[in-house]
Amino acid sequence: MSNATDAYCVPGATNFNKAYSRLHGYIALVICIIGSATNSINITVLSRREMISSTNSILTGLAVADLLVMLEYIPYALHMNIKIGPQVNKNTYAWTVFVYFHSIFSQIFHTISIWLAVTLAVWRYVAIAFPQKNRTWCSKRNTTLAIVSAYVMCPFLCLPIYFAMNIVPSEVTPHNNTEFAEDLLLPHNRTVYVLEMSKNKELVTAIMWIYSVILKLVPSIALSVLSTCLISKLTTTEQRRQKLLKRSTVGPNEATPEKQCLADESAARRSSRTDRTTRMLLAVLGLFLSTEVPQGLLGLASALAPDFFKSCYSMFGDLMDVLALFTSSVNFVLYCSMSRQFRCTFSRLARGLVYAAEEPAKFGTKLEPTTQASFFDKSKTSNGGMAAWCLNRTVVATPTVTGH
Repeated sequence: MSNATDAYCVPGATNFNKAYSRLHGYIALVICIIGSATNSINITVLSRREMISSTNSILTGLAVADLLVMLEYIPYALHMNIKIGPQVNKNTYAWTVFVYFHSIFSQIFHTISIWLAVTLAVWRYVAIAFPQKNRTWCSKRNTTLAIVSAYVMCPFLCLPIYFAMNIVPSEVTPHNNTEFAEDLLLPHNRTVYVLEMSKNKELVTAIMWIYSVILKLVPSIALSVLSTCLISKLTTTEQRRQKLLKRSTVGPNEATPEKQCLADESAARRSSRTDRTTRMLLAVLGLFLSTEVPQGLLGLASALAPDFFKSCYSMFGDLMDVLALFTSSVNFVLYCSMSRQFRCTFSRLARGLVYAAEEPAKFGTKLEPTTQASFFDKSKTSNGGMAAWCLNRTVVATPTVTGH
C-alpha cells in the first residue's frame, strides 16, 4: 500500500493520513456543533419578515442544506473517528448501513449547497447587470422554483453514487484480524460488515467521471465565470458611483440643481449597499470554490487512473471533509461582517431572547408596554444607542431585492 501511494500520490501522504485521522473526529465534531448553531441562526434571521428577499431566500435554503449535513455528520464522526467501544462494534450490519447512508446523504445535500450557490450567483448577476428585469426574472415565484428544483434534482444527479459501494460481510479470524488488531479480546469467527467500492472497475470509473465533472467541476466553472462577471460589474458600478459622488459635490453656483444633487447622493448610497452585498456573496462563492475545485481535480484524477482513488484520494478524504464543513459553518461570520441589516436583525432577536429570559425572573410578571419602552430607551443611552438604532432600523426598513 505504501509503494502504491508513493507511486500515485505526494510523498508522506500515508503518514499524514495516519497523523490527521487521530484528530479528525474531534475537529469535525467541534466544527459541526458550532456550524449547526450558526446555520440555525442564519435560518432564523434570514427568514424574518423584514429580511425576506430573493437573495435571502436562497441563502436560507443553503443554510438548511448545510445544517442537515452537519447534524448528520455528528453521529458519523462519533462512530467512525472517535474511539468509543471495541472496533468490531463499529462494523455491525446496522452501522455499516448507516455509513452507506451517510456517504449518499452528505453528498446529496452538499451538492444542493453547490447548486444553490450557483443560483445565488446568477440571481446576483441579474440584479446588477439587468436591474430593470430583476423583479421579473428573480421574482419570489422563480426563486422558490429554483430552490425546490435544487432539492429535487440533486438526488437524481447523485444517483450513480448509490451503486459505487457495496456492503460486504467478512469473518474475523486469526488470519484476517489485522483491521481489528487493536482489540485483542475480539471473539474469532464473528461476522462483521465493511463498505467496499464496487469490483466493477468500468462502473467505478464512470461514476468518478460523473462525480468529478458534473458534481464538482461544472458548478465550479460556473461559479468562477459568474464570480468574474460579478467582479467586472462591481468595478464598473464603483466607477459610476465615484462619478455620482463627484457630481453631488458641485457648488451652488454650478448648473446642477439641488434636487439633482440629492438624487445623485441617494443613488450613490444605494450603489454602495449593492456593492457590499455583492462582495459578501463573492466571499461565499470563493469559499465554495476553495473546497470544490480540489475535490473535483482529485476526482478527475481518480477517473483517469483507477488506482489513484484508493492510493491517494482516500489519504486526503478526511481533510477535504473538514474543509467542506468549515466552509459551510463560516457564512454567519460573513453575513455579520458585511450586512448591517443582518447584524441589526440578529441583535434585535438576541436582545429579545435575553430580555424575555431575564425580565420574568426579575419581576415575576409580564412587563407592561411602558416598561418595555423604557428598557430600550435606557439601552439607547447606556450603549451609545447602537442596539436601539438597530431595532428601529430593522422595524422600519423596507425589504429590497437583496435584503442587505
